[in-house]
Amino acid sequence: MYRFLFFLLFSTSSIWSSFILKDEVGLNPQFHQQVEEMGAELYQKSGIGVYMLILATTHGESLSIVGKRELEQLPKKSVLLSFAEQEKKVDILASSDEVYRLFDKEQILSPFPWSGTILPILGEKVKGDVRKKYSVALFNGYADIVEQIAENSNIQLEHAVGNANKYVINTLRLIFYSVIVLALGYILYRRFRGAKKDV
Repeated sequence: MYRFLFFLLFSTSSIWSSFILKDEVGLNPQFHQQVEEMGAELYQKSGIGVYMLILATTHGESLSIVGKRELEQLPKKSVLLSFAEQEKKVDILASSDEVYRLFDKEQILSPFPWSGTILPILGEKVKGDVRKKYSVALFNGYADIVEQIAENSNIQLEHAVGNANKYVINTLRLIFYSVIVLALGYILYRRFRGAKKDV
């Protein structure tokens, strides 16, 4: 009898303690640990669960439809960040308008480096193991969702990435803009120099 109760308790807690519902891509254990810590703290303090679904493929289905099906199985106040590797798709769904109002989906999923926290990193070309890129992009997006919900709910998080993460993102943005400015400067210089030679 005790064994059965222990098994029941353990299996039930493991179902709801995991904020990564599936990881078919095989991201590193540190990524899993950081997501679990942030997710557990937010859930404990706000009652809102932020979950992640990492798929190798949706097998021809829309990621949004797959996500909605998963979302129906989650607690009332939930957010689901979904990623499909083969389709190169990312989506964020929330269980209600009330939860949607606690974070800015459009900003998080923006393709622009000065705004988005997922797509600009996923769009980068990398040599070697692409799972590192997936880990960084998905963790950034997950952290952004969790921290926005916490901020809009007046909750302080101990496991928030906060300023350190923002510093890295702002540094990447600075590098991106610097490259654009240098490229434009070089193009203008070449044109101006070419125009002088023609005169």
